[in-house]
Amino acid sequence: MGKDKQLKRSLGLWDILMFGVGGIVGAGIYAIIGEAAALGGNMLWLSFVIASLVALLTALSYAEFVSRFPDSGGSFEYIKQSLGKKPAFIMSGFMVLTGVVAAAAIAISFASYLNRLWEIPAWIIVIGIVALMAFFNIIGAKYSSYYNSFATIVTLSGLAVVIAVAIPEIGTVDLTKLNNAGWNGILAGGALIFFSYIGFEDLVKMAEETKNPEKNMPKGVLLSGIAVLVIYVLIAISSVSVLDWNKLAQSEGPLAAVIETKLGTIGATGLVVVALFATSKTILSNILGTSRLLYDIARDSEVKWLKKFTTISGIGNAPNYAIIAITVLAIGFGLLGNLKLVASISNIFIFIVFGMVNFSLLIFRYKNRDKEKAPFHIPLNIKNIPIPTILALITILILFGYNIYNLTQGS
Repeated sequence: MGKDKQLKRSLGLWDILMFGVGGIVGAGIYAIIGEAAALGGNMLWLSFVIASLVALLTALSYAEFVSRFPDSGGSFEYIKQSLGKKPAFIMSGFMVLTGVVAAAAIAISFASYLNRLWEIPAWIIVIGIVALMAFFNIIGAKYSSYYNSFATIVTLSGLAVVIAVAIPEIGTVDLTKLNNAGWNGILAGGALIFFSYIGFEDLVKMAEETKNPEKNMPKGVLLSGIAVLVIYVLIAISSVSVLDWNKLAQSEGPLAAVIETKLGTIGATGLVVVALFATSKTILSNILGTSRLLYDIARDSEVKWLKKFTTISGIGNAPNYAIIAITVLAIGFGLLGNLKLVASISNIFIFIVFGMVNFSLLIFRYKNRDKEKAPFHIPLNIKNIPIPTILALITILILFGYNIYNLTQGS
């Protein structure tokens, strides 16, 4: 198939919502909640609120950019349009590594969950799950969407069970009590939780495969962010209500431990199965989004060897060489990586990328003051400069500092 063949527009608003909610909820809530509880204590819910609100401020920038440039490059395209090709290509290295390293980290998490059910060498599981999710990508975005939608429903069902079993316990603990870490702990917890929000970066890369992307993508980005905020706060309140935050922090499978308290071993095993769906679909989203980014970089690049990644081929009409390259890299990192360290490094990358997207929007607005408004236009502006975007940059810098604090504290 030719290099000039276009990606097929096959995704509607429901598909985008499922990718958005699925990509953000994903593995984050299952893997990171215990360590966040160690920092936030009973006020874990506030750590989730802080992370969600900071992410939603950046989501506004993504929503405006994607409505103006519905392109598979995502952040790469937005930075290129604002700051030029050279800064965009420099940042693209961070973006590709973010997607690859996150997929690797979550593959390691998947392996640890599967080992609760069957003793299989971790390296075999890592190779197997990344390769399987790559296969779904190769057969096309629509089939990836089917699996993602199914896995998202399973994931959300598991979270619904956690909330349901906790309802009788809600109100039995003081949700306003600070632990020894105080407000620093709550903010550090927010920084750690931010790992989940790489999903925004993956979601906007689906713009070229979305029907009516100028309207559907901004809606999908913002609605999925709001939905995740509600889900996360409910899960945080439920978890510390059922299980003391110290025990939650010490548990290898925090949500499984919550379920086990109420429903016993069978319930815990069921939640492990749900976690396998949660982690696998996040790997799927990361490979999908990062391969589209590589496709877009190659399309805009003058480097000859990169042009191979612009080839769209096969029954799925997908950028298969880009998918294969990302898969090989993810497996490599997955075989070498340490989950805790990799999640923290991924956070550094995503803070840098989100910060650059917000900065790019400010520059774009300043340079194009007389240009027609984008289909989605961020409100609350002073001389065409959006106040929410300035707030996004300030809050990202604060959480970035706390992420460095987490690294130095061994979190």
